[in-house]
Amino acid sequence: MWRNPLDRICCTVSRTRPGGIAARISKAGCRIVEVRLDLIPGGLENARGIVEKAVSTGARVVATLRSSEEGGAYTGDPGDKLKVLLGALEWGAWMIDVEYRFPLLGEAISSAPGRVIVSAHYSFTPQPELLYAAAGEMLAEGAGLAKIASMVEDPGENWRLIGLNARWPGRVVAIGMGPRGMASRLLAPLAGAPFTYAALDSPAAPGQPRVWEVLEAWRILGIAPS
Repeated sequence: MWRNPLDRICCTVSRTRPGGIAARISKAGCRIVEVRLDLIPGGLENARGIVEKAVSTGARVVATLRSSEEGGAYTGDPGDKLKVLLGALEWGAWMIDVEYRFPLLGEAISSAPGRVIVSAHYSFTPQPELLYAAAGEMLAEGAGLAKIASMVEDPGENWRLIGLNARWPGRVVAIGMGPRGMASRLLAPLAGAPFTYAALDSPAAPGQPRVWEVLEAWRILGIAPS
């Protein structure tokens, strides 16, 4: 049994008013927090204040500015995006999330070695050899963590993602999207992922469970206290 299962959940904050972020994080007891600056109202205009408020709770903060091409809402200039994300590290963020297809990925990694989560998002779940190749390439290029999220159509596809977590324990977070991807989200930390993702408020991805749902499932499985 995990002493504190919240150590294994990255609580995603989105669509929350900036002024209430610190209170929401503290109330939930989150230890790791992903701040979705592309989905928080006025996120870019208040980026520094949002990140600093999240950091003030004592949680490890991941700053994300997801592009519209990969399921987010950011449509601006890549250079401006990189500036905001590197600024987040100066404001106290633990890591930043940058897409594998981001045109300035190399600059991001070289500017913040070991502090970049490189992420790839698929509208389907590729075959295992493609998934393993993608994760391996991200790590080889210097990702502090490699994140892969894919839409799961067949429940059996979850095992492809769970296998990625087992192949690189502590270095890869591979999870499924959509209602059929729940198994991979719940089992990822058991297979070797440092954490899984769950919504603190509104889901930021298709099929993303809320934090309390993950905790309840783990309680039923006997790996989290009541």
